[in-house]
Amino acid sequence: MKFRWDNPLWRRRVPALAKALAQAYLGTCSPEMRISPEMNNLLLSCQPLLFTIWHCQLLFPLYYVRRYFPQLPPLVVMASPSRDGELIGEVARGLGITVCFGSRRKGGVQALKQLADYCRQGYSCALIADGSRGPVRVAQKGPLYLARETQAPLVSLAVASRRKITFNTWDRFELPLPFSRMAVLVGDPLYIGPQDRGPLLEDRRRELEARLNLLFAQSQQYFSL
Repeated sequence: MKFRWDNPLWRRRVPALAKALAQAYLGTCSPEMRISPEMNNLLLSCQPLLFTIWHCQLLFPLYYVRRYFPQLPPLVVMASPSRDGELIGEVARGLGITVCFGSRRKGGVQALKQLADYCRQGYSCALIADGSRGPVRVAQKGPLYLARETQAPLVSLAVASRRKITFNTWDRFELPLPFSRMAVLVGDPLYIGPQDRGPLLEDRRRELEARLNLLFAQSQQYFSL
């Protein structure tokens, strides 16, 4: 029988399956947290934060940050309105995460407005910095717009895995293997001021991209040092 993702029975079962899989699969790993004192205090403050990561590492850092800091506000993420994005969205819901659908090409502005509304209500938010289609590891401006509109700190994340599979996809997606040693790398907060527009916003975009790429490079070397 041909598999169909849009089969209603399958879609109803995905959230519960995702939650069970995350607890059984990700729970086998014992991640370290590499975090500065400033960022540790910010996470303990319970204020809304804006997390951003590269597409290739997706939900793993968010899962572990919430596990280590259970007092964090509830989380809402932005997912692409594609079939793959819908699957990611269902997996996120299975992990107890709220999802808004939108991308640079479809519904992105409306999704950013929804995220901003959630943030003002006390939620933390998360966006993929290089979007659903890339270019790979080139920061887009969505996270910056959201940080400017909400005045919430923008926090870069990365994850290091001693044992992983790297897929031959546009983003070189990384899948940590069960029982692998892992480390979540948390960058210091980046603040985007109301005056950061035009060339100033482009400077901030480059700064965010540099921070994410530095964390990503550190994640690739973390267990080989």
